Amino acid sequence: MGLPLALAALVDRPFLETERYAEQQRRAVREGAHPKVLKFTDAFVRRCKRVGIPMFAHCIVRGAAHQAELFRTGMSKDSPDDGLWPHRGCAVDLIHSVKGWNLNSEEWRLIGHLGKEVSDQMGLSMEWGGDWKFYDPAHWQLRKWRDLAREYPWPTK
Repeated sequence: MGLPLALAALVDRPFLETERYAEQQRRAVREGAHPKVLKFTDAFVRRCKRVGIPMFAHCIVRGAAHQAELFRTGMSKDSPDDGLWPHRGCAVDLIHSVKGWNLNSEEWRLIGHLGKEVSDQMGLSMEWGGDWKFYDPAHWQLRKWRDLAREYPWPTK
């Protein structure tokens, strides 16, 4: 397919002007998120919008009950039992506004490229789940988030 075709498949400029897109931008719980994650999220969404790709943060901060359910069903590798999981403030899941998670490998590769570009340009040191053996291409997290967790006042909910 190649990146130019992936870009063409992801672009939806009319959707960027809809109320639904605006609502999606307010969807994820942001309270308690690490400032670097919020900075990355906002810059990534703006970067995608500049090229016509509608993206939004599906999840930033996740409660213990939700994390437990995702761990139980195998959708997350992080057990909430230790009180540490990246969506407790150090990660974000970013998805396409229309296609959701239903992107092919080349489309995800383009999203990964854009996110890495944003992370590098801003010096934010984000890690992309699309590079992992446990493939999770919507997921972005701060490198060494567990170390950061020891010094960052995470929400208790």
